[in-house]
Amino acid sequence: MRWGELLGDLAPSKRCVWVDQLRGWAVIVMIEVHVVNVWLPAALRPGWLNYLNGLVAPSFLMAAGFSLVLSTFRADGTLRPFWPDTARRLGFILLCAYALHAPGFTLADWTLMATPQELRELFKIDVLQCVVFSLLVLHGLARAFRNPKIFTGVALAIALIIPMVSPYLWAEGVADGLWLPIRGLFNGLPDRGVQALFPLFPWLAFPAFGAFLGGLYRTFRSLPQEEGRARWSEGRYLGGLFGLGLALCLGGGLLKEPWLWSGNWVQEGVVWRLHGWWGAFTWNELTALHNATLPSVAERLGWICMGGALMGCLERLRPHLPGPNLVEAASRESLLLYMLHLNLIFAVLLAPPVVGLTGWGWNSLGWTGTLLMTALVIGLNLAAGVAWQRVRETPDRMRSLQRAGVAVLSLWFLVGGWWGFRFYLQSPELAREPYRFLNAARIRKGLAPTPDGLARDPEEVQREALRRKVRLTLEDLERVRAR
Repeated sequence: MRWGELLGDLAPSKRCVWVDQLRGWAVIVMIEVHVVNVWLPAALRPGWLNYLNGLVAPSFLMAAGFSLVLSTFRADGTLRPFWPDTARRLGFILLCAYALHAPGFTLADWTLMATPQELRELFKIDVLQCVVFSLLVLHGLARAFRNPKIFTGVALAIALIIPMVSPYLWAEGVADGLWLPIRGLFNGLPDRGVQALFPLFPWLAFPAFGAFLGGLYRTFRSLPQEEGRARWSEGRYLGGLFGLGLALCLGGGLLKEPWLWSGNWVQEGVVWRLHGWWGAFTWNELTALHNATLPSVAERLGWICMGGALMGCLERLRPHLPGPNLVEAASRESLLLYMLHLNLIFAVLLAPPVVGLTGWGWNSLGWTGTLLMTALVIGLNLAAGVAWQRVRETPDRMRSLQRAGVAVLSLWFLVGGWWGFRFYLQSPELAREPYRFLNAARIRKGLAPTPDGLARDPEEVQREALRRKVRLTLEDLERVRAR
């Protein structure tokens, strides 16, 4: 397709290419984010990379909100039923979300290897929980208003209101003590050792803004008008999207610092608070909510919109090579790749026996090693995504493999994880978590018990690591000294 065709083609859109590209690239970069955060020391990460990586989750959330509109409203404006397909899909995603923060996937992990903190971590609000709860809110609003145009306006209002009220919910003490499963929906402040990564305030703003864009796309690109043509061409929509993104990015970037830090510092007893036009906050509160303000959200939405517009143009204009579209496969199998890469990194590559053999512990690789690891993990995940796309072409085979997978997971739940218990039973000095059996294991080895069973003597840890041929990093020893 050429530029003229992109700008002049008024055929109604059947599938939104730019959102597919945005979601696919978000998944790919998300894998890079986790690899970098695990293996590249923080001191080596440049600021621009941290900012770019910080756009991944907002992109994923915005794409989810965008798709909701197109999948919820029919062409005549009526609603598709929520039950059973949508409800089951969201329920499955939520199950996967909590499974990732479960103590483990085995009976051993849930019993002898479980710690109170790990059980509390089950209720951490991560990106998948944020996706599901945000979509549930938007689905409820869609069914409350039952009109796609009104819903589009409501979604925009929510995208504005949520970051406006978020700073007040991020004040110290707000929501503390609430029932732990819902505590993390309000803010990302730590409570009882659990800190939400993606609370609805302000993260609900991203899927809400995506729903607003989806409503516009439905009106101007998907619905046929006179003579069966859409109101806008794809090029015009993408141009408007880029312009909107540029305005949001410039406006948010200019207002971000003054919005947060303008005002006068006033001492109230022993506490200093910055009194601004939108409230009074302590230094700790302001530093915690720097990503929760309206300008910060707007700036990130701007970059995402501009990036999505460019991706849509490039995908339409580039020559299409033979073979599978890897980005499209990542987009369509986003949940599979999300679950797969996290388990590959945290359950396999960071497993104590693997780290002991390879030395690939946390922050143990430089740039070269991290880039190679990133390429390896991304390559394996994309290969899995493409392979599963092919499996989907044969539904009977897909269901057979799914049943086999459930059987393997069930068997793994019963028999897996016990070697970890045996390892720490024999070498309690090397444990990093306060398992309940550690002091009994220490006494059996003639070691003095400790308050939580964890070793306090670095020499003790080094001796056992040498005996078991486990590689230790300086951070491992510093962690022991800090206990």
